[in-house]
Amino acid sequence: MKDKHIFFNPFRMISPKFDAVATRLEKLYETPVSESFTLEEGLLVMLSKLMEMTRRIRVALVTDTPQELDICDKLANDVHAQEKILTSNLVCAITEPPEMCRTVVLFPGHLERIGDFLESIVKCCHIKCRDGVPFSDRSVEEMDVLFKDMLTMMTNVRDSLIVPNKFLLTHTISQAHDLDRMCQEWQLSHVERLLEGSATPQMSSLYLDILESTQSICRHIRQMAKALVKLLPED
Repeated sequence: MKDKHIFFNPFRMISPKFDAVATRLEKLYETPVSESFTLEEGLLVMLSKLMEMTRRIRVALVTDTPQELDICDKLANDVHAQEKILTSNLVCAITEPPEMCRTVVLFPGHLERIGDFLESIVKCCHIKCRDGVPFSDRSVEEMDVLFKDMLTMMTNVRDSLIVPNKFLLTHTISQAHDLDRMCQEWQLSHVERLLEGSATPQMSSLYLDILESTQSICRHIRQMAKALVKLLPED
C-alpha cells in the first residue's frame, strides 16, 4: 500500500515536490487526477478546477458559449474522481483520528459538493444556451457579481491553504454570509419582477436555481473557512 501522507503541519499544504507546480497556480486546473497526490496537493488541484469552472461559467452566462460549458463538465468529472481518491486514502490512513483529522477528512467532500452545485449551474447554462433564454441586463449584472465573489472566496481559501491567514479566512466567512444574504434579497426582488411580468417563467426558473446553488456553495466555503480557522494556533 502506498504511503498515505497526513498533515504533519496542517498549514504546510504543499509538499516539496509540488512547490514548482504551485508557482503556476493559474494553470493548476490542467493537472490530471492522480492517486499519488498527497492530501495537500489534491485539495489544491480540486480547488483550481473549481475556480476554473467558476470562471468559465461566468463567461458562458454572458456570451452563451456552450464550448465553455463542455470544459466545465470535464473539470467536474475530475473533481469527483479526485475526491474519491483523497477520501479513500484518508480513511485508510486514519485509525484513531485526532480532532484535526476528523476535520480535514471532510475537506475533499466539501469541495466535491461545491462541484455538484457548480454542475447544477452548468446545467442551467446549457438550457439557457440551447433554448436561447434571455436574461435581463439586471440579471446578467447580478450573475456577474455572484461569480466574481465566489471566485474571490475560493481564491482566499486556496491561498490560506498555502499560507495560513486568519484575517483572510475570517473575511471569507463574512463574505460568504453577505453573498448568501444578497441571494435571498435578489430572490425576493425577482419574484416581484415575475409577478409584474418583467421576467419570464423559464428565465425565472434558471435564475432562481443559480441563486440557490450559489447559496449552497457559500455554505460549504464558509464551513471550510471556519474549520481552517479552528486549526490555526491561538494568538
